[in-house]
Amino acid sequence: MSDKPEAPRVTVSNYTKIWNLDWVIYALEGKKLPVPANLRIIGIFVACEIIFLILGKTLLFFLPSSYTMIFMPGLATWLIAKQKLDGKAPHLWLLGMVFFWMRNKRLHRYRKIEHTKRYGYGSKVVYRIRRERV
Repeated sequence: MSDKPEAPRVTVSNYTKIWNLDWVIYALEGKKLPVPANLRIIGIFVACEIIFLILGKTLLFFLPSSYTMIFMPGLATWLIAKQKLDGKAPHLWLLGMVFFWMRNKRLHRYRKIEHTKRYGYGSKVVYRIRRERV
């Protein structure tokens, strides 16, 4: 062990999170809502409502309309709003994955590389199939 005293740990505060404010609706047309509504959750509910409206007319026609119009979109909204993938909302994570799949993977210094040559070996390539113990 060294006799050198250990340097005190320093905590560096990061205030970038304070700029990511949630948009919340407290009233509509001057009438106060019973519960403040987060705009992200409202958007998720509207998207789920549209999806279940289409599914309710085609695949889920045997269920009562109250299930496909209120209960199932509400449940889906609750489940989606609670999920975080890599610290992101599910729709932002999926958008990031789509951009990753579409992005060019062959880069050199963040610039696209065109591979037009086909490479081949001039002789046979020797390799082992199994490991032999000596």
